[in-house]
Amino acid sequence: MSKALTIAVFGARGTGKTQWVLQEIRRQKPKRLLVWDHKHDPGLEGLGVAYHSLPECIRALEAGTFAVRYLPNHGADLVAQFDLFCKAVWAAGNVLLFVDELPEVTKANRAPPAWRKLVNVGREYRGADGKVRHVAIIGAGQRPAECDKSFIANADVVHVGRLGNAADAKEMARSWGVDQRTFMDLPDLHWREKRAHTPEIFSGVLKFSNTAPRVKKSA
Repeated sequence: MSKALTIAVFGARGTGKTQWVLQEIRRQKPKRLLVWDHKHDPGLEGLGVAYHSLPECIRALEAGTFAVRYLPNHGADLVAQFDLFCKAVWAAGNVLLFVDELPEVTKANRAPPAWRKLVNVGREYRGADGKVRHVAIIGAGQRPAECDKSFIANADVVHVGRLGNAADAKEMARSWGVDQRTFMDLPDLHWREKRAHTPEIFSGVLKFSNTAPRVKKSA
């Protein structure tokens, strides 16, 4: 098994973070993909079968391979839904988990217990049956200051587009040892990236492909 990576993706609207995540998922080619689609984003419709029912979504994880997207019920308790969702991820294991709009379900000073468990020890663990499992995580949001700090601290890769909030840019710049304009002045689709294994800061521009993610489409 290759290392189960934790990837944090941040950027204001229009910076291309969703498209970058789609390309990263396509690059990884996961056999088991689970998506928390908080805003029922049409841009994520290619990422597997969509479920409005959480129990039905969880049952779909019993398959050997799957691409599943859960559209949470905004009229019900989101905290309870996300907690059960994360517990199901832990039980299933060997999965790439993508949580979009992460600040809607975690906060800087609050990491739901089941989510924290995935972040802190999900890279490699033994399930209830004694078998070794892993969970790779991609979490995305507009503002890093609103996200779970443990998630950011545990990230193998922090990928950042333009940050529209000066406080966010200042804090990110402080942790990277650069000027805050590094993040505030980025044009759309341009990014900076920090990887845990090296002090180097990488940069690039998002390129679009005509090939859509090849996973099962919503039924």
